[in-house]
Amino acid sequence: MAQAVRSQQELAIAREAQLMFRRAPTFTPVGSNLRRWRGKIKGGPRSKQEFLVEIIVPPNFPAQPPVARMLTPTKHPRVDTESGAIHLRIVTQWQPHYHVHQVVNSIKGLFAREPPKPDETRKAPKVTMPPQEEVLQQRYQQLEHEVTRLTKKLQTRDERIARMAAQIDTGSITRGEVTEEEELDALILPTDTKERERLELESEKLAIEDLLQNIEQKFDAAEINSTEYTKLYKRYKKRLYQIDKALEKYG
Repeated sequence: MAQAVRSQQELAIAREAQLMFRRAPTFTPVGSNLRRWRGKIKGGPRSKQEFLVEIIVPPNFPAQPPVARMLTPTKHPRVDTESGAIHLRIVTQWQPHYHVHQVVNSIKGLFAREPPKPDETRKAPKVTMPPQEEVLQQRYQQLEHEVTRLTKKLQTRDERIARMAAQIDTGSITRGEVTEEEELDALILPTDTKERERLELESEKLAIEDLLQNIEQKFDAAEINSTEYTKLYKRYKKRLYQIDKALEKYG
C-alpha cells in the first residue's frame, strides 16, 4: 500500500512539473526539488514591480493543496504580514484534480484586481534564484529521464485500469478482486466519467469567475475599452451560464 501511494505521488509530481514548465514558465524549481517552486509576479502601480513568490507542494499532494507565500515583504489584504501566506479561493476550495499552475494564475488574477505593495518596514529573506542557463539545463536534466519513466508507468497503469473496468462491467471479475492500488487510483483520479466531467466543470467555473473579475478590474483601470470589455464579458458570462446548466444534472 505504501509503495502504491509513493508511486501515485511520483506520477502527480511529474505531471505538475511538466505543466508548470509549459504554463508557468516564470516559475522554476528550487534546485532539484520539484515540490518547491519560485517565481516572480508583477504588481504594484502599473504592474512595474516584481514580487517573489514561493509555492510548496505538500507530501500528500494532490489530496492536500499547495501552499503559496510571498518571499517579497508585501502589503496586501490577502497576504499574511507575518508568514507571507497568500489566502486564495482555489486553495480553500481545493479539489484533487486542480494543478499548481492554476495557483500561479490565481495569484496573478488576485494581484491584477488588488495590486500588492512592497512592505518596506520588513526585510526580505535572502533568496537565490538559479541563473537562466542553469534553469534550462535543470529542466531537461531533471525531467527528461524521470518523466519518460513515469509516463510509461502511467500509460501501463491506465491500460490496467481500463482492462479492470471492462472486466468489472462484463462480470468477468468482481469489485472485490480490485487491488488496493486500483482503489487508490480511483480516489486520486476518478475513473467515473461523470465524476471527472463534474470536477472539470467546477475547475473551469472557478477559472472563469476569476477571469470575469480580472476583466472588470482592467476595465475600471482603463486598460481595455468598453467594446473589448463587453465582448469578453458576454463571452465568459455565456460560458459560465453553460457550465451552471451542465452542473445542474450532477445535483
